[in-house]
Amino acid sequence: MNRTEYKYLISLEQKEQIEQELDDRLVVDSLASEDGCYPIITEYFETPDRNCFWEKDRRLASRRKIRVRIYGSEGGKIPPTGFIEIKHKHFGLGAKRRLFLPVEEAVEFAQGNYDILHQSGRERSRSQRMIIKEIFDLIERRRYEPAIQLRYDRKALMTPDGQLRITFDTGLKCRSELLALQPDDQRFTTPIIDPNQSILEVKSWGPAPFWFRVYAGQKNLTRMSFSKFCTALKVCDPVLRQQLQSSQQGAA
Repeated sequence: MNRTEYKYLISLEQKEQIEQELDDRLVVDSLASEDGCYPIITEYFETPDRNCFWEKDRRLASRRKIRVRIYGSEGGKIPPTGFIEIKHKHFGLGAKRRLFLPVEEAVEFAQGNYDILHQSGRERSRSQRMIIKEIFDLIERRRYEPAIQLRYDRKALMTPDGQLRITFDTGLKCRSELLALQPDDQRFTTPIIDPNQSILEVKSWGPAPFWFRVYAGQKNLTRMSFSKFCTALKVCDPVLRQQLQSSQQGAA
């Protein structure tokens, strides 16, 4: 629980400029392809009452999300890879607990076959069993279920020592229709930010290095609170839309 995240909304022009200016400080992420680029397809889980959204909106100190992710593409430099992740925010710090699955099993889980975690017959480590237990607790006790799907393209860079990771996310789109997930799925039509903008995420173990804080100040980069998950729900989700409308009517 010691990962700190900073987010910035920038233009594509700024993205290119930042990449060029930090070229001598950064290398391609060790888990990425040769150019650091790959697509991400995500299905987020929510409760029927959209509690995850409201916990974020009300700045609850400790909150968790489940998401199924498929990285990479067929024939791409990163082959398709599946994960189930629990993203945990706790008093400003973040942790990500991740369970690797073959893409076919990740797709089945996203479609509601949760028992695939027990049916695979794969030997699990103690940490993996703990993640599975946490996933089922959220599904059974808090009624987490699939709610929204997103896709975007990511370029991932890092400092050679691994202390700092910088990602640029572009082409962010969502859909409320829960289609079977596919690697590099192109069946998304609704943008959640301006197509000429990018989300710059800076992730560090502990505080961001001093040199980056100086650089961000020189470039007038303004840190912002931005959730792809919450923004997508606002844009696409009919359940949340009805809740927001009712809230506005009640306030009036």
